[in-house]
Amino acid sequence: MRMGGRHSGCIFAALLTLFLAMISHVPPAAANDARPMRGVALVIGESRYYNLPLLPNPANDARAVDRLLGELGFDVTSVTDGDKAKLDRSLQRFVEDAAGADVALLYYSGHGIEAGGENYMVPVSADPSSLTDAGKTLVPLSSLLAELKAKVPVAIVLLDACRTNPFPPGATITTASGPAPVAAAGLNLTRGAAPLADTTDAPQRLGEVIGFAAEPGHAALDGDSGGNSPYAAALLKHLAAGGFAFGDVMTMVAEEVYVQTGGRQRPWTNASLRRLLYFGLSPEQVTGDDAAIRGEHRKLLLTIATTPPDTRRIVEAAANSEAIPLGTLYGLLAALGTDVPSDPRELDRLLRGQTEYLKTIIAERQALKSTDVDIVRLSKLAEQALADGAVTAAIQFQQQAKARVAQLSKTVDQAEADVKARRIEFAEVYSRSGDTYFLAFQQMKAADDYRKAFEEVKKWDANLAWHYKLAQANAIRAYGTFRGDNKALQVSMRTFAEAAKLLPQDRLTPQLVMTQNDLGVAMYMYGERQGDSASLEQAVGIFSRIVSSGIKQVDPSLWAETQSNLGTTLISLGTRKSGPEQYQQAAVAFRSAQQVISRAQQPLKWALARRGEADAEAWIGLRGNDPDRSREAVNAYEDVLTTLTRDLDPLSWAAVQDSLGSALWAIGDRLDGSELLQQAVQAYTAALSENTRERVPLWWAAGQNNLGNALSSLGQREPGTQSLELAADAYRGALEEWTRERDPYDWATAHNNLGHTLVITGQRSGNDSTIESGIASYQEALKEWTRQSAPLQWASLQGGLGIALLGLGRDRADEKLLRDARQATQLAWTFYREAGYPQFETSFRDRMAEIDQALASLK
Repeated sequence: MRMGGRHSGCIFAALLTLFLAMISHVPPAAANDARPMRGVALVIGESRYYNLPLLPNPANDARAVDRLLGELGFDVTSVTDGDKAKLDRSLQRFVEDAAGADVALLYYSGHGIEAGGENYMVPVSADPSSLTDAGKTLVPLSSLLAELKAKVPVAIVLLDACRTNPFPPGATITTASGPAPVAAAGLNLTRGAAPLADTTDAPQRLGEVIGFAAEPGHAALDGDSGGNSPYAAALLKHLAAGGFAFGDVMTMVAEEVYVQTGGRQRPWTNASLRRLLYFGLSPEQVTGDDAAIRGEHRKLLLTIATTPPDTRRIVEAAANSEAIPLGTLYGLLAALGTDVPSDPRELDRLLRGQTEYLKTIIAERQALKSTDVDIVRLSKLAEQALADGAVTAAIQFQQQAKARVAQLSKTVDQAEADVKARRIEFAEVYSRSGDTYFLAFQQMKAADDYRKAFEEVKKWDANLAWHYKLAQANAIRAYGTFRGDNKALQVSMRTFAEAAKLLPQDRLTPQLVMTQNDLGVAMYMYGERQGDSASLEQAVGIFSRIVSSGIKQVDPSLWAETQSNLGTTLISLGTRKSGPEQYQQAAVAFRSAQQVISRAQQPLKWALARRGEADAEAWIGLRGNDPDRSREAVNAYEDVLTTLTRDLDPLSWAAVQDSLGSALWAIGDRLDGSELLQQAVQAYTAALSENTRERVPLWWAAGQNNLGNALSSLGQREPGTQSLELAADAYRGALEEWTRERDPYDWATAHNNLGHTLVITGQRSGNDSTIESGIASYQEALKEWTRQSAPLQWASLQGGLGIALLGLGRDRADEKLLRDARQATQLAWTFYREAGYPQFETSFRDRMAEIDQALASLK
């Protein structure tokens, strides 16, 4: 508990400058208008509390900040572990020293509390009884700020004191207006932090800055014992940044803490500066490798500060799911530039894919044994850059490493063993470069580097050759998926086949199974975009062979992954078939996957597998007109929602709510009453609260379509046309996003549903023009729903069109309309009979008789 030394500001004139022109008129380049300033600083670190919880790091923080401010030219006074009397003396001297100075800076690290609108620094002598007379035992900040304001043009207070409340829970502090509760954590805006009225004898006021280590009401972290707090570490890293205004520096400090704590802590600054303040007259010269990383990292921090809250949530969730540094993921996001997906679901899928890939890279790089000093140095720099989110710098270092490889490759003419070692080393450099390109979403450049790595080792190491060929195939597949390039997907499938040929074919190995599984995924992606089902059926064949190969005993996790892939592909295939077999098989696959996924340890993976099973059950119930299976799906969705909460994964939660609504609608549409349909509306509305049009336009359109289905069914049970009209509005909304060019299949779906609802509305209201609009919407849907591309949907549409034409033709006694109704009904009847749907036989027979009777009455 001793007073530290004082540092003279011999180089202060060159480092601390206040631009004299107004903020709105001065760019950083106007340094010629700057004048030297004098600054004083008081640094306080309170660690060794007598009667309150100890804090290991504030003393370390104070010493480090003391050194930094001294190097910046401040006249610094330091206090470590001061009691109330020592803090009072030091603060009084600090206020006196501020007279005549241009800037006064206080840095405090230790316990701090907020109560009754006042923030208090807590001396090491404080104890629980101190709260009864806080004015004498604690140090209020508002009075200190007022005194500084009267003495100095610029006052800066940096409070690393937002830790949890050290006093007993429920403690109150005695104030003039009565007892006030002590906040459980963090500080808040003090009364003196707002700009105050200038006094007549005060110096010309240029403003004040109050920096809090955490947001109001949130606790700050103390950091690892023996080190620095996250806030102090960020100040040490960025406070001296040249060429940045002080406001930008504090932004960098805040975002540095945010990324280094994985989003758990976000500092907050309250500033009212009337001029630009610079702690560093000249911008830092970008020379040397570390400076390149540091410069890109600082620009990234300023970019992070402008990231929308919804995007932050997605990045944080992706980073936390795989324990990847948050800064690295923001760097990868920045590398996308203008190609950042506008759909949060697509962005979430991309980032989660990159985090899984990055984890694999980190694990593999531990094994690199390089013998070249330059390659080792450049590789370490690339890893450091990537950890700081400096993706461009990482690529530059990998380019230099590749140049070194090209240089060394020309002289490799030594013994065979040495040649092999060097070729493996060269391949690893290309592989590292490919990894960096892949993380930066430059998949084809990554694929080319993996190809070069393969060429380096194909004669020397069969396992590494397979590894790089597989990486090449996956990079091409990722490009095809991300860019919607079907030719790239075809190339990736050929490359996967080449990788498989590099492995022994006479025995089962995880490597062979992994390659086949990846080939199946590429084939599924390709098949999803094709009009026929051939590729989907091939993918099903691949996954089926894997799950029955015995790999479960060798690698249960890979077996479960393949089961889920099989289930997903079967459901996609089932939508193009007429029977329930694919859905039944999908349900079995998803149940099998759940056998090796722990609900407690892997809640999200378990929930998605359980949801896949529920989807299959829901399709079985819908296709088979089986309410019991639909109820099983409802129970499964509700079970999933007990684990998959909105906080765990908001977008997946919304998807399950939407599926729940569809299952409830499927049951309610076949039963009397409206209760289940009302529940379906509630589930769809819950999904739409997360799937907004601004965030996910296509998912919003799907939700509007589903909501329209439930409202249309309700409308058919209710008198009047109110719910039917709401349903039609929902379908029209869906069509605003589901355009024919953008999503032809779903565009036809919404037109079919709109046509059905308009026909019923027109029949109920006696409005022929509404019925005609419904028939026109049916005919629009037939442009995409053909018997070849969507046979079951085509047949259903023909049946609905026949009903609409029958009603209108009978009312108008129009033979042509009636014959068109007969043709459409006959097409649907023939299809259902041949496809094996006997439950519809009677209804079609009765409808045909009704049409023939109407035609006979015209003669």
